[in-house]
Amino acid sequence: MEYRYLGRTGLRISAVSLGAQTFGWSVQRDRAFALLDQFLDAGGNYIDAADSYNQGESERIVGEWIKARQVRNRLLVGTKVFFPTGSGPNDAGLSRKHLQQSLEESLRRLGTDVVDLYQLHCYDRMTPLDETLRALDDLVRAGKVRYLGASNFAPSHLQKAIMLSAARGLAPVACLQLEYSLLVRSSEWELLPQCLEEGVGTLAWSPLAGGWLSGKYKRGQPLPPDSRAGKGDRWDDAAEQRGGERTYAILDVLRRAAEEADHTPAQVALAWMLQRRRVTSALIGARTPEQLTDNLGAGEVRLAEHQLEALDQVSRVEPPYPYAFIDRYTRKG
Repeated sequence: MEYRYLGRTGLRISAVSLGAQTFGWSVQRDRAFALLDQFLDAGGNYIDAADSYNQGESERIVGEWIKARQVRNRLLVGTKVFFPTGSGPNDAGLSRKHLQQSLEESLRRLGTDVVDLYQLHCYDRMTPLDETLRALDDLVRAGKVRYLGASNFAPSHLQKAIMLSAARGLAPVACLQLEYSLLVRSSEWELLPQCLEEGVGTLAWSPLAGGWLSGKYKRGQPLPPDSRAGKGDRWDDAAEQRGGERTYAILDVLRRAAEEADHTPAQVALAWMLQRRRVTSALIGARTPEQLTDNLGAGEVRLAEHQLEALDQVSRVEPPYPYAFIDRYTRKG
């Protein structure tokens, strides 16, 4: 397993990390334990959860596994806060009250005194960012959080957080978790270059686009009934959202590259991201040991330059103004 520094921190994180969103939903306790064992044995060291995943069951399963295996010191554990965790008026968002209360509940479920990475799950338009950052700084100073992160922030939101933290001497944002894959490349327009320039690490969620890049979907064929898109688990993974001509053109090139490289489409899709070093770590989710084995194998894949270029070209989305204008007149080389 390759390890990469998380932005400008001294923290090293595995290039492939394990997302725990499915734990307590499509993956129950015993299967989750087996997947966590497999991930740890393969050298993975970061597990990503959230307080809202399956009414806290995801965190609870991770915490039970850590206690049973006595492996806390070998792991980096992250969780997130924003989405509703109850029916009360203050059971969501990024207010000081919700941050403090939610973290205490996450620590209890995870069975730990400190979270390695505490992430804001979404930008909150209703709470002043200054309030949120000061509350996070207090949590870091109290020794309950080691590093801070954000997720699903626009570039202006992230830059404001970076500048406010620096101006007020608050704990900085160490990483950004963002959606990124061959199907979703808009983060390249500003967020990824911004993170590189500011020394912010990056975690890519849904790097296989909800399974669309796994190789199970084929042009002109019905969606597999056991797939996420086939079951309609999430709107943004459904055929109405993903299944257009651009997607199938990408899948055609992905399948050819996989055949040439003698690897699976999922491994090639992850290798495209990891080999280009566009993100610090790819967050994978798995329902079976076979899926996890396949995804973890991406770290051993080395694609030829022509394969990388072919995937770049077919998946490229022309940026809107002003990104295209700026790129046209300032492109290096």
